[in-house]
Amino acid sequence: MLKIELKFKNKILKKLETEKPEITIGRSSSADIQIDNLAVSKRHARIIKHRHQYSVEDLNSTNGTLLNDEKIVKAVLKHNDLVAIGKHSLKIYHEMESKKPIPDFGDRTIKVKK
Repeated sequence: MLKIELKFKNKILKKLETEKPEITIGRSSSADIQIDNLAVSKRHARIIKHRHQYSVEDLNSTNGTLLNDEKIVKAVLKHNDLVAIGKHSLKIYHEMESKKPIPDFGDRTIKVKK
């Protein structure tokens, strides 16, 4: 389950909980997350679910999309990430990522006693 908080100047404007495979963000009234601000393109960005992870993708917007203060074209989202669109921000809560990850032993070498 993905949880998103739409914020403007630290004020929460909207909370969204979803498992949709795609969430659109923009100024358009057809966007899943509508941001009524001229700095936001009509089709600004989207969040895409692939298996158990989400990624954010800029849709060639005029002012770009930032992930944790870095301009991105496409990037994987993690728990507590902050996506900036114009002067608005989206705080990301990804329950799958908030749990402690299972260690991957595939890249480790173990010493065998003789």
